[in-house]
Amino acid sequence: MIIYKPGSVSVFQNRCRIPCNDKTKQTNRSQVYRALKRSFTELLAANPDQSLYAFALFTDDSLQFIHPVANSEEALSKTVQHYRETVDPEYGTTSTREGMRWSYVDWGFFPNVGGDYFDEINAIVERNFSADEDVFERQIEGLWESVLNGFRRLEDEGFFGTGEARSKITLLPVGHIDEEMTEKWVANLNPPQVVEAWPHTDQAF
Repeated sequence: MIIYKPGSVSVFQNRCRIPCNDKTKQTNRSQVYRALKRSFTELLAANPDQSLYAFALFTDDSLQFIHPVANSEEALSKTVQHYRETVDPEYGTTSTREGMRWSYVDWGFFPNVGGDYFDEINAIVERNFSADEDVFERQIEGLWESVLNGFRRLEDEGFFGTGEARSKITLLPVGHIDEEMTEKWVANLNPPQVVEAWPHTDQAF
């Protein structure tokens, strides 16, 4: 069960009262980078016939867990077909690819494609979530920064491709997080053409 910290802070709220340790940030960033690279490398190798369009980190606004997730055009087609056959007739709805593209709970590679690669970094964020409130608030922004920069490092080294191939892929966070964070991550992790094509959060989920 997911539990939210009362008054938990967003990564974009400057409420950290003491400087975060740079060495710790670097270590956490490297752990996220390595875990993501291993997870997504295995995912791609196991699904060579899939056209993946979304690679994401599933979390919440208290950062009490992190799991890599993804979806492909083929998985999206199967999900839409399933809804059209089983849900739409019962509720009088019309499921579409556009409407379900960012419905992460229905993705083909959810809720976790990383196996135990994220155990180490999850132990760190879980300890922070369980810490006293002042410790939690003091450390949360540094942790968010490390997670984002670890993801960004994978993008910077060209893991997700370049040019036209890269323009078909969106990197983002998903989960119980605020719209501002989603928009900021999309802007930080993707080339301009992908950011421009990204729908507003209230349209996406």
